[in-house]
Amino acid sequence: MTDRTTERAQRRPQEKRARLLSAARQTFAQAGYAASVHQICRAAGVGIGTFYHQFPDKAELMRHLMDEEHDLRVRTFDALGATNDQIAADVVRVLSGSDPALLRAMIEACGVDAQLRDHGRDLRRDSKEHLAAAFDRIREARDRRHPAVDAKTAAWVTLALGDSKLDSDTAAAAGNVIEVLAFAETGRGGLTG
Repeated sequence: MTDRTTERAQRRPQEKRARLLSAARQTFAQAGYAASVHQICRAAGVGIGTFYHQFPDKAELMRHLMDEEHDLRVRTFDALGATNDQIAADVVRVLSGSDPALLRAMIEACGVDAQLRDHGRDLRRDSKEHLAAAFDRIREARDRRHPAVDAKTAAWVTLALGDSKLDSDTAAAAGNVIEVLAFAETGRGGLTG
């Protein structure tokens, strides 16, 4: 084989995997976790053997998608800084997921598969730690010395807000709640902003 042929042969599995992942995102978003491997393969334009060469089962494919969503979430939380005036809005955007319909399918998958549920809990714990660290960093930069709620509790409640369907009507209210949870201080007269 020539170098070009070898390179092309090595790229094909990666390209097929990328097509499977893209098709899975779309198919799960449309049909939920009930989507079949056959539906995903049809949408990706690949055979069933290709699927099983890339993933042992549908749950492992979903796990991979959950990991990707988690990585996006953590990167965003780690990038939050005190100079950003839209912190709460950024958090709400991340909580809504890159694709809200896909996020609902992920939650559905965790409801029916114990291993995915455990994995989802691990990802949530990690997300909470990253968000709490971001809240602590921002509090310190803003000189918030007496927070009304500790950062871990604020992060936990913030993530719980993300479990509800955040649409344009509820996103602003959720942002206000996050701002109070994360950055309000206690004073003699109660909470202060």
